Amino acid sequence: MLKVAAIGLVSALLAMQLKQVKAEYSNYIALAAGILIFAFTLSKLDTITKTINQIQSYISIDSAYVGILVKMIGITYLSEFACNICRDAGYHSIAGQIEIFAKLTIMGLSLPVILALLETITDFLS
Repeated sequence: MLKVAAIGLVSALLAMQLKQVKAEYSNYIALAAGILIFAFTLSKLDTITKTINQIQSYISIDSAYVGILVKMIGITYLSEFACNICRDAGYHSIAGQIEIFAKLTIMGLSLPVILALLETITDFLS
């Protein structure tokens, strides 16, 4: 976490300094810092998937549902990253469209889980 915080602070300070001289360079620095921090995030994702698989071995969860959960987490992080980059560059409308698409994608992915939940509830009620 210390490395990520240092990268973030140094790149923010450097981008602020360059924004006065060349505004487009500050966007490039912010993008590079975001990609570097995103790489650190991906390294932590391996630990998370191992933990989810360990939890799955303790309780009986269909592996398809775990896959859906991992996809949802990935979509969330990726869309947040893309939205922040677009907002930093001043393209708020594009960031909003990315958010809407990500929400609809997550909703589409969650439909099989909702259907399985409804089937389980109807089985318990009958």
